[in-house]
Amino acid sequence: MLVEQYNQMTKENADPRLERYLNTATMRRLQGKGTFCGMDYVNIPTLRPIEYYSRLEHSKNVAYTTSSMYRDERDEYFKVALAGLFHDVGTKCFAHANSYRTGDILKQENDELDVKSILMRDEELLTYLKEDGIALDDVVDYANYPILDKPIPALCMDRLDGGILGTCLFWAHTHSFEEIKELWLMVGYLENTNGMCIDQTSERCRNFTGEMVISEGQETASFEDFFRAIHVYSSLLLSKESRYMMEVLGLTLNYYEDVGVIDEDIMFHLSEQEVINRILDSPFKDVWRDVTSFDCVRYARGINDGLTFISKPKIRQCNPLVLSAHLNLCEIDGISGDFYRQLNPLDDAIRLTDRPITGNLSNHTVKVLSKYKK
Repeated sequence: MLVEQYNQMTKENADPRLERYLNTATMRRLQGKGTFCGMDYVNIPTLRPIEYYSRLEHSKNVAYTTSSMYRDERDEYFKVALAGLFHDVGTKCFAHANSYRTGDILKQENDELDVKSILMRDEELLTYLKEDGIALDDVVDYANYPILDKPIPALCMDRLDGGILGTCLFWAHTHSFEEIKELWLMVGYLENTNGMCIDQTSERCRNFTGEMVISEGQETASFEDFFRAIHVYSSLLLSKESRYMMEVLGLTLNYYEDVGVIDEDIMFHLSEQEVINRILDSPFKDVWRDVTSFDCVRYARGINDGLTFISKPKIRQCNPLVLSAHLNLCEIDGISGDFYRQLNPLDDAIRLTDRPITGNLSNHTVKVLSKYKK
């Protein structure tokens, strides 16, 4: 399986101390939560992942790669790896579809529960932290560590694994495992730019505070290949199919909460398949069956053309710094001219988000879900 190959790749030089944390109840719960926000259950071919990639797999691969890539003299890398491991423990079923449910589409920052409060409930996990000499407060906010999380357009571990590589390998079906491994080998982390030549025209290089960068080597893909993968990631999330499906899932979750089939506690504690089973065992299952079986999204002829949205999602973009063979750190334009702009023509896709979109849902589903539109 692709997931197993991918896991073995990231695990090869990882810290073995991570393994016991993976077996805690906190982490096991993430096995039932998919990385791609409910796309595992839809009927639109371009959106259905080729394999199920859980939030557990994503979290441990972030931690594995971090522990092998980020090393320092104070041996603090392990707490950074743990912060990466725990970053998604607050995830609910269908992940960012909950942002569409609550109207937090552009930021997608309020659809997860607080990491610290969740870790504090797990006595086994807290025992391991104590034995490893790790303070709880050091692992509850991955935004404290630039290798794990950094504002767009910087490259960070979460954006690399769950975004670029995970999308290309599991979701978009555009890359083989061998191609993904070549991209993965291009990535490294720089704590500072001591002894390096930096592009003084780049504000990011002048004010460098630690960042993941990419470089070419004999066993890696090219800069062009890496930026093509970024484009796959960015453009799929901007596609009318992806935007429409997330909007519909958000309304569908609101509907099932309204009729008493699900609630916040259920969405947190149960797996996605268990939530689906609850829905299918309810008298209201027809809406779910329709939402997971329709297969066409198109630009609408008007606002009354079925269940219609003008959907403006969060723009997920990435423009990693590149390290040349001469240890010159710069943005891609410093090596390939206007290559980055040529490969990432997102302006047209962004403009299309102004057009209404609709799908071939049944009249019954359109009627039921329309009242939940904001």
